[in-house]
Amino acid sequence: FPMPNEKKEAELESPPAKKKRIGFFQTYDAEYLKVGFIICPGSKESSPRPQCVICGEILSTENMKPANLSHHLKTKHSELENKPVDFFEQKSLEMECQNSSLKKCLLVEKSLVKASYLIAFQIAASKKPFSIAEELIKPYLVEMCSEVLGSSAGDQMKTIPLSNNTIGHRIDELSADIEDQLIQKVTKSKWFALQVDESSEISNITLLLCYIRFIDYDCSDIKEELLCCIEMPSQMTGFEIFELINKYIDSKSLNWKHCVGFCTDGAASMTGRCSGLRAKIQEIAANTVAFTYCFIHREHLAAEKLSPCLHEILLQSAQILSFIKSNALNSRMLTILCEEMGSEHVNLPLQAEVRWISRGRILTRLFELRHEVEIFLNQKHSDLAKYFLDEEWVAKLAYLSDIFSLINELNSGLQGTMTTLFNLYNKMDIFKEKLKMWLKRTQENDYDMFPSFSEFLHSSDLNMRGIASIIFEHLEGLSQMFHDCYPPEEDLRSGNLWIINPFMNHRNSNLTDFEEEKLVQLSSDLELQSVFKSMSVTQFWINAKTSYPELHEKAMKFLLPFSTIYLCDATFSALTESKQRNLLVSGPALRLAVTSLIPRIEKLVKEKE
Repeated sequence: FPMPNEKKEAELESPPAKKKRIGFFQTYDAEYLKVGFIICPGSKESSPRPQCVICGEILSTENMKPANLSHHLKTKHSELENKPVDFFEQKSLEMECQNSSLKKCLLVEKSLVKASYLIAFQIAASKKPFSIAEELIKPYLVEMCSEVLGSSAGDQMKTIPLSNNTIGHRIDELSADIEDQLIQKVTKSKWFALQVDESSEISNITLLLCYIRFIDYDCSDIKEELLCCIEMPSQMTGFEIFELINKYIDSKSLNWKHCVGFCTDGAASMTGRCSGLRAKIQEIAANTVAFTYCFIHREHLAAEKLSPCLHEILLQSAQILSFIKSNALNSRMLTILCEEMGSEHVNLPLQAEVRWISRGRILTRLFELRHEVEIFLNQKHSDLAKYFLDEEWVAKLAYLSDIFSLINELNSGLQGTMTTLFNLYNKMDIFKEKLKMWLKRTQENDYDMFPSFSEFLHSSDLNMRGIASIIFEHLEGLSQMFHDCYPPEEDLRSGNLWIINPFMNHRNSNLTDFEEEKLVQLSSDLELQSVFKSMSVTQFWINAKTSYPELHEKAMKFLLPFSTIYLCDATFSALTESKQRNLLVSGPALRLAVTSLIPRIEKLVKEKE
């Protein structure tokens, strides 16, 4: 035990204990205005802060005492010490007006910034050059507002920031916000599918487009969005293309194992089983990805096969079109001739090999105007006129116009957004059955399914023996090509039709015993059966996640994969047609031009404050 003297010395050496400070703040008194102080606007009621009406200085809450406030007036504004209270009241009103004006200025500034974002978004969405904001929109905006709302409103429009660089920065920020929203939604969705295509037709730049399909739980439906647009060197290998896509996927913290579908156009670099893009994705995704080859491109390959005699008709038709359309005078003279003869159509479409889908329309028009074209070619002393004197040649032209029109009709049905493997396989099966029916009818000399050809037969004395065999052989070859391009063993519907209608009896389904029991439970629910009739298949399975998570996951893995690269093709077409393609090649402007998401402009404006 310490001795008494040692204890006393220890107490002297230890620091004195700090006294707990008691928070005590005085409230504001109206009398404080006599020394030039008011309550600072925006300060808390529990701890008001005094503000000087002369210099605007804001003191701490502890200084809310008459002595401290008087000291401030004496030391900093001694010349005003004896001023009456009316003087300080006037100063208080002036300060209040200044604060009010400042708030209004801030609100005006905010609205001007918001306006520039709105205009930038519309410019990108409309695929217009950035300079249009300052060169066209702003002058007319000033003029309109001055006329309708007065000169002050017009002057205010002049202050909207719309320079070329500003619009470019706004578009970058809007695109980044859209991309941020997209990644959040894809992460929440977990499962996703991709479609990828490349093109070098735009401004000699090779672009790689990648679209993504995911579950948007905010609207309980599937959404499609542009994931990325990457500029790349020409002639890249499948591995190099994979590296580009994988770099972006990793940068956004997405997981390849959650990718359930990958659709391409079938190019070797994309589909190579050993070193192509497909092989690399299978390797990293542990074979969880369903690879699909674009339905539209397969249909193109199937439809291109023609017998030599029919292909010759196609080439000769192209020569006739080229003779007329390559010369502006020839084209105008044919138009005048058609008008004088009272023809329903007065011109011919332009033949383009890359736009093979238009062949049906072009050949149909050529057949309809065959008399007018023959007269025109004779007037020009062209040897091409001899083809129209040959009835068999005209009959073949009529058949080609009909069959290509029917194929184009199928092609149009395969296009569009939100298509699934189920509905496109259904459309392809219908066309295959039609081909079988047409083969049977041709054997019976029934050609009513080919209207132009049938019409020509009734108006001529053509010997059908030779051309009948040509048509039958072409239809037979077409049927075989469609069978080869869409083999039954690759039909993903097999064993999965329960997804399209879970309330039917599906014996041969690719389900485990547990999943089959859950399907029986679901199909017996009368309430769900009524819900199924009121929404799309995708919406039904998205809403089934809570009650039947296993069936939901399995169904979405078949509904998410793309069946075509229509979105990529449509985007490339839009870029090719745009006069401002150089600006749209940049990812940010392109994203805003094709997105269905709405940018959070209020959030962006707030970040500018």
